[in-house]
Amino acid sequence: MSISAIGSSSTYSPYAGVSASTSSPVGETSAKDEFLKFQAMTPAQKMRAMMLAKLGVTEEQLKAMSPEERKKIEDKLKDMVKQQVQNDPDKKGQRGLVADILA
Repeated sequence: MSISAIGSSSTYSPYAGVSASTSSPVGETSAKDEFLKFQAMTPAQKMRAMMLAKLGVTEEQLKAMSPEERKKIEDKLKDMVKQQVQNDPDKKGQRGLVADILA
């Protein structure tokens, strides 16, 4: 048994014959597209998306909900943010971390 050098044409590749195309079928998004979409989000948008995922809801599903259902989810998100801030050991004792600017 011999070990061939890196870049040698005789090396085994599990991806041999697999196209590296970044396009996906119409109407479907690839993992790359999803990753790029997530990376383009602000930290607040990422946090919201992750919390919605914990609740098993997408933004599209949230938009399609009745105002009452949507308010319940939005209130749950507020509680999750508040809980996360209160449990952050680096921020213990600090004031003004969470503020309702609409009040």
